Amino acid sequence: MPGGYWNKLLRINLSTKKVTEEEFSQEDAQLFLGGSGLGTKIIYEELSKDSEPLGPENLLIFATGPFQGTGVPGSGKWSVITKSPQTGTFAVSTAGAEWGVKFKQTGYDAVIISGRSPYPVYIIIENDKVEIKTAHRIWGFDAVEAVGLIKKELQNDKVSVAAIGPAGEKLVAIACIVADMHSFAGRCGFGAVMGSKNLKAVVVNGTKQVPIYNKQELTNLNREMSNLLAQNTKETFREHGTSVLVGPAEAGGDLPIKYWAGDVWPRGAVKLDAVSYTKQLNAKPWPCRNCPIGCHRHINVTLPDGRLLDGAGAEYESLGMLGSCCLIDDLIAISEANDICNRLGIDTISAGAFVAFIMECYEKGLIKEELLQGLKPEWGSGKVLIELIKQIGNKEKLGSLFSGGIIPAAKYLGSEAERLAVHVKGLDLPAHDPRSFFSLAVNYATSTRGACHLRGFPHCGETGMILPEIGLEKASERFSMEGQAKLATIFQDYASALDSLVSCIFMQICGMSLTDTVKALNAVTGWNYSPQKLMETGERIFNMQRLINIRDGFDRESDVLPERCMEPGKEGFRAGKVLAEFTQCIEEYYELRDWDKQGIPRKQKIQSLKLR
Repeated sequence: MPGGYWNKLLRINLSTKKVTEEEFSQEDAQLFLGGSGLGTKIIYEELSKDSEPLGPENLLIFATGPFQGTGVPGSGKWSVITKSPQTGTFAVSTAGAEWGVKFKQTGYDAVIISGRSPYPVYIIIENDKVEIKTAHRIWGFDAVEAVGLIKKELQNDKVSVAAIGPAGEKLVAIACIVADMHSFAGRCGFGAVMGSKNLKAVVVNGTKQVPIYNKQELTNLNREMSNLLAQNTKETFREHGTSVLVGPAEAGGDLPIKYWAGDVWPRGAVKLDAVSYTKQLNAKPWPCRNCPIGCHRHINVTLPDGRLLDGAGAEYESLGMLGSCCLIDDLIAISEANDICNRLGIDTISAGAFVAFIMECYEKGLIKEELLQGLKPEWGSGKVLIELIKQIGNKEKLGSLFSGGIIPAAKYLGSEAERLAVHVKGLDLPAHDPRSFFSLAVNYATSTRGACHLRGFPHCGETGMILPEIGLEKASERFSMEGQAKLATIFQDYASALDSLVSCIFMQICGMSLTDTVKALNAVTGWNYSPQKLMETGERIFNMQRLINIRDGFDRESDVLPERCMEPGKEGFRAGKVLAEFTQCIEEYYELRDWDKQGIPRKQKIQSLKLR
């Protein structure tokens, strides 16, 4: 019997309260795997250009892949897929904690949620039992409080909860989904989609054993890979979490500084880096299920007003966007702002970008006094950061300008503000500078969900990650466009496959090879996948996402970078380096993808990937 799947999808229509089941075929499993791939197929087939992201017709898909419930390292992840209110097109995000495994153990591979409840509700799935319960007593509470309230109401501490906070309820475009208080489906506005459906949370608690084709082989592989990953990260991610990246990122010109206008910030970065972070915040590992690395942090620190901050600590992306991007080196203020983001349920990357954008617009005199209401958003102010985060998440005052994302906010402030805004397709850049990794520039411009370093991670290829199984045996030359288009395609396809398995990309970055990943897949399922076939599957999924982008109105004109990303550094590691011949590189990328000059997949490519 093939393993890794139940071959069952759950559909819940919140308008009618109708719950149905349907089959997920083995053919579709082999073509799309699950997770992001399965969600991509459903969005492609069932939504249209006219489907409104915050309308009842939009679909919210929570999906697992063949790895969940099997003990494969990094399989605590799960994917959520929708049409984004921030970008207006395909969106996928992954989160961890316990949710993915506990959902898979209910006996379903995915749940597809449509419609809109006339009143606040939450869904609970316990094995074969599905209930839609009123959330009147929980609505209005923050995403952390909601977890405790739901567990108390259900009298069950074993459930896993994916919830939204007030930002999702108020349809803020950067609202996220919070899983078990410490993992986040952060980008693209999934929390707003939940809020538009009057859905406060999805609660799961499964106890079924996921079928595995070759248990002994998988047990041996899991043990070997877990030991390798733990050893490889012993003194880095296991000890300090992702804060260990801050110092090297600053030294390599990768850290976002002063809303991407700065080049170096060594004195600030050292205050946010690993040793300071771990010691000052009493940080401890808070791993997702089946994770030998444990990069998430639990912190315990007293705030200046005497309150105790006891919860999820800021990750590298949050330290970069809430910290260096705003020139803030106060780790306590950043931690408080991060906690407020978590509780309100907003993406820390876009939230930090919005604050830094406000600070630059204020510096340049682009914000009218009546909008500021006495606030002086000056660079480096932790107090301003905290206040603006509250305003953005609560859709109040100046922060309310950003309820639809960076594009409408910049447009409201005027043409100069529009020119300053740093985003791709409406999604703010994460905390990695594409001028430091030229392949990342190609990846950002062509990414199917907007600027993203995880739906394609070619910068890891630039720093030495190789995939000899498919012929990638050396890194491209730094600060040269040669080979960067090819590197971007490889890592985009790889990321698409990993998001569909669903596997945390940190496993591959830290030593789990492409061959290891395929061996685990075959042990789980009984298939005879090869590394090449896994990459082809990733290519299929990525191209289908691109077809959704095309349907939603994105094409060659959308595959661009903001003006600021074309400016060379004045000092530091990337001083004088510029993204020369970027346009030609995008054209090369299209040819490698077998897309036409407008970035549309050609008919023969569509047919060869079995997309028609």
